[in-house]
Amino acid sequence: MTVPVLPESAPFTPMQRAWLNGFFAGMLNVDSAPIDSFAAPSISVAAEPVVVEDFPWHDPALALDERLKLADGRPPERVMMAAMAQLDCGACGYLCKTYAEAVFGGEESDLTKCTPGGRETARKLKELVAARKSSPVKTNGSVAVVDKSSHGRANPFRAPLLRSESLNRPGSAKDVRMVAFSLKGSGLSYEVGDALGVFPENDPELVEAIIKAMGARGDEWVPIPGGSCIHLYEALTNHYVITKVGDDFAALMAAHATSESEAATLRTLVEDDADGIPAHWDVLDVLEQFPSARPPLGEMVGALPSLQPRLYSISSSLKAFPDEVHLTVGVVRYEQGGRRRRGVASNFLAETLRPRLKASVFVHTSPGFRLPADDGAPVVMIGPGTGVAPFRAFLQDRASSGAKGRNWLFFGDQRSETDYLYRDEIETYRAVGLLTRLDLAFSRDQAEKVYVQHKMRESAAELWSWLEAGAHFYVCGDARKMALDVDFALREIVAEKGRMSADAAKEYLKTMSQSGRYQRDVY
Repeated sequence: MTVPVLPESAPFTPMQRAWLNGFFAGMLNVDSAPIDSFAAPSISVAAEPVVVEDFPWHDPALALDERLKLADGRPPERVMMAAMAQLDCGACGYLCKTYAEAVFGGEESDLTKCTPGGRETARKLKELVAARKSSPVKTNGSVAVVDKSSHGRANPFRAPLLRSESLNRPGSAKDVRMVAFSLKGSGLSYEVGDALGVFPENDPELVEAIIKAMGARGDEWVPIPGGSCIHLYEALTNHYVITKVGDDFAALMAAHATSESEAATLRTLVEDDADGIPAHWDVLDVLEQFPSARPPLGEMVGALPSLQPRLYSISSSLKAFPDEVHLTVGVVRYEQGGRRRRGVASNFLAETLRPRLKASVFVHTSPGFRLPADDGAPVVMIGPGTGVAPFRAFLQDRASSGAKGRNWLFFGDQRSETDYLYRDEIETYRAVGLLTRLDLAFSRDQAEKVYVQHKMRESAAELWSWLEAGAHFYVCGDARKMALDVDFALREIVAEKGRMSADAAKEYLKTMSQSGRYQRDVY
């Protein structure tokens, strides 16, 4: 076992360093750990009680105002945390808690990184930062060291695309893909329940249109995050968000607009907290609608948010597909303002990439979304649409390991004929008995829409018996609608079949969550 040893450059005295190295060795139950030769003194220290801080607002089901009320009276960095979307999705490179602490401490100046929180969070963070007292905040001055020998967010692996297969049949209104990458030679490993981070590239057509609207060629040198300079085309393709418009970009455009009416409109958009900049606008929209506003190229790109990786629930098990990782990707396309809009990451994976071309990826560990350690424990999985992704991985894993526990899957989508994702696999699992029970909810196969929560209520008595038998309950998918509806239905079932009050049912689910039996991967 490798024991962590503090380097000589660590900001500790030799005595402190020796004591800490000895502590690490003892904590890991290692008899002969390589520690500093300086002898640690024998010190008797009274152990201080460990205070576990609670975060009652850390629930994606709560609205921003509710979360802020729960954080009222807490330190400023906790109020900032409450402004986040509470998903701990990792898209920002932090957890909700650590992102808030970095913003409060001044180590992070980008207030737009909470992608699920969107403009609502960014505006609230901006307001909280502006109101923060000007007293200096002490930091330890530590600098993160990137381990170039292993692949992670700071050092992603260039994974070749193996295949991108449509999961919908002809006639579907959707385009969902199974996207497979090779991890061969990467050293990367993952567990079912983890996510894959993908660094996307912007749509080349949109990049070209923006460069033209800027009056540029594309080979001009512009800055990118980190301090270096590259060509404008590459910067807009790989480093900046161009499908959304933030206040910083709009304010810069307003400051350089030679038309007073255009400048006034832009200022109004920035200052209007109620409506603000239309959510569907991208950089091209602003350039086309405000032609008199043309700041220097370097300032323009510098006012854009950094392009962040997207996290996708992994939908495969290494036990079933060694050296591969699979994703279930819903491709986003829609018409708005006379133009076709495309989701950045989904279209990169579905259209820009071709087999053998590579994407930068890393594994994002999700310790809070795991199969039970006891392979005999029952498992209930609620995963409509692309929310089925991690449950395909769960089933592959349990099949490969010969797990004895019962498995119950609730899946739904629009139409059974065209939108039954992974139909053949799921039906095979049912036929061989791996899936003890399968409930399907296709909303548009009948006049009245049917969703997974309706199927839960239809099977309330059996679902309650599974919970009482120790079943682990999982939900994956939309946080704002589906996950809320499922949670509400589950509370009703627990209250009715368990003969409890609403408060007691809520406490029952809270206990399940705290023990790891109620887990959600929502976005």
